[in-house]
Amino acid sequence: MNKRGQFFLIMSFIILGLIAGVVTVANSADKKTDPRFNYVKDELNLESEKVIDYSISNDGDIKADLTTFAQDYSTYSNADDFYYVFGTTTGITFAGLKKKSQGSIQINYGSGDQTVILNQGEFRANNDYTPLGTSVNLTINNIKYPFTLRAGENFFFVVSKEVEGDVYVATNS
Repeated sequence: MNKRGQFFLIMSFIILGLIAGVVTVANSADKKTDPRFNYVKDELNLESEKVIDYSISNDGDIKADLTTFAQDYSTYSNADDFYYVFGTTTGITFAGLKKKSQGSIQINYGSGDQTVILNQGEFRANNDYTPLGTSVNLTINNIKYPFTLRAGENFFFVVSKEVEGDVYVATNS
């Protein structure tokens, strides 16, 4: 009985297994996150609630206060693109800013897509939309972000940042 052939066969399987294990580990990918961008969703939710509460308690103009807040946040944040929808079921405002490039988005508030063009570095606010129902959709880079208007004041956002070729998006849709 020739056990030498069995030994070489078993050793070849062991060597192939070790090579496959090393190649598998070498080809794995690590998910990268930008720690400066992780907080955006929670921060915008918290701060927008505070702006709305402050405006209501001081009989302020909620639309103007949220527009100012959105503009200030967009200017000082390290993210790249900002899109906001806020208001009530009787009237909504769209606001946005693109820091690195110009572009357009579509907003659908029940009467079909309306194109909004944003120039690079220019904050824009349109406050003349009357929703037909409770659904509002923003389409940004062919990705639809649906929002459902509820009773009272609403504040929705889509914020994005490009880091090393990857685009990170924070939204409360």
